[in-house]
Amino acid sequence: MKRPILLLAAILILSAVAVAQTALQYLEKGNAFYRNKQYPQAIAEFDQAIRLLPSAPEPWFNRGQAYYYTGNYSKAISDYSQSLILRPGYIDAYFQRGLSYNKNKQHDLAIADYTRGIALAPTDAQFYYNRGIAYADKDQQDLALADYNKAIELNPNYAKAFVNRSSVYYKQKKYDVALSDINKAIQLDPSFVECWNNRALIYNATFQYDLALADLDKAVTLDPKRAKLYLDRGITYNKKKQNDLAIAELTKAIGLDPNYFGAFLMRGAIYYDTKRYELARADMTKALQIIPGQKLATDILAKIDALPKPTQ
Repeated sequence: MKRPILLLAAILILSAVAVAQTALQYLEKGNAFYRNKQYPQAIAEFDQAIRLLPSAPEPWFNRGQAYYYTGNYSKAISDYSQSLILRPGYIDAYFQRGLSYNKNKQHDLAIADYTRGIALAPTDAQFYYNRGIAYADKDQQDLALADYNKAIELNPNYAKAFVNRSSVYYKQKKYDVALSDINKAIQLDPSFVECWNNRALIYNATFQYDLALADLDKAVTLDPKRAKLYLDRGITYNKKKQNDLAIAELTKAIGLDPNYFGAFLMRGAIYYDTKRYELARADMTKALQIIPGQKLATDILAKIDALPKPTQ
């Protein structure tokens, strides 16, 4: 969930009035750009607010937000850290810095920030939910499960927590409870694409392919530009041995994401299995350009190269 950007509530008390008013103007202009998702312009305005009032934590935090949404997580972390120096116990900064650390794959640091946030706000379900994500990213599924449980205890209508808890159960092959949780998530938020996509994965794992396809169709209606949905639909058609339909779905996925490794790998494997070797070669070659050395693609190319050459 996006944390709010903040106004300088006490600037006029803390600093010379003229300077503070000018800094507040820059901050408000930056906030307007931020709300319109014009992040580079927002950063430029926050720069000016910080130049005038470097001792105020809010412009640092807000610039961190803008950096976060441009994908510059390292700069976001630096700005959140400065806001915490200026305001120890700044709970929103702990939350956002935790998100940034996790995006940077610094999961232990993310967990530390969420744990500090929990100490400050022990009834905030979002801290438990996001710490659960960080534990899951470290493949510490039992710890993730405990945090998702706590998030749901604090907020019984937290659809995303049900989705993520379902994912843990899915990885543990506890399909009945995984299905129960994902059904609850769909009840809470039927517009959440991951609900339908994840339930399709459960149906696939339990050989209910038609139900999986129905859920993937629903997911595609909600987000027709998400390439993974076509990959998953292609995988499902392949399981049903409807390979032409599978190839069509995988081709759609590649159209949406021309560097989608999984789609090239899957389509190449189907081409190989159906003896369309030159098409398989092209897809596996592309897959290896995306992820050099990947074993399956390398093995299939070696098998194609070892095939008897046609006689002239």
